[in-house]
Amino acid sequence: MTAGGVDLDSAVETYVAEVLDAIETRGEVTVLAAYLLGSTATGTFDPARSDVDVVAVVNQPLAGEARGRFLEFVSSLGCPFRALELVVYVAGAQPPDCDLNVNLTSNEGAVEKPNKPAHWFVIDAAIAQEHALPLGHDEAWSAHFDPIEAERLEQALRASLAWSERQPENEYAQSNAIRCRHYLEHGEWLSKQEASR
Repeated sequence: MTAGGVDLDSAVETYVAEVLDAIETRGEVTVLAAYLLGSTATGTFDPARSDVDVVAVVNQPLAGEARGRFLEFVSSLGCPFRALELVVYVAGAQPPDCDLNVNLTSNEGAVEKPNKPAHWFVIDAAIAQEHALPLGHDEAWSAHFDPIEAERLEQALRASLAWSERQPENEYAQSNAIRCRHYLEHGEWLSKQEASR
């Protein structure tokens, strides 16, 4: 399938469709819009190394037993790739105020990460406003999310850079540091692959 000029891996397309369907059928909410972020949106997806990054916008919070059923189902579904990173926002909410932030790897079930630092959501939103790929609709990212102001993005990047510098042995942290510095100096985003070369 081609979306927004990007050829989607058929396995990614099928997997993400199952996750989005489960948000509605198990989570008992309506998905108003969904977007692919990261390498899946830019055509640089590597099944062995890339995460599948998805943002969904829903009509109301996933709550109570329905929230639990969704998480249980997604855990049972597993992840055929390196990891699924799913962030769900209720319509009108702005990063970092998500309703649900879930990480799922091929080795463990769905893990909610309610305490993830705010700067990650701000950076992701800033990248998404340039590169998000709408799924099954034509609404741009800006239809649901306000632009990230330059000052706020700079603060988020510097917070992320500080986090990376505290972990000199962490390969991901060092790749992240390269991406942050590059944007601060040049105003353009590097892919994770470019940053790790």
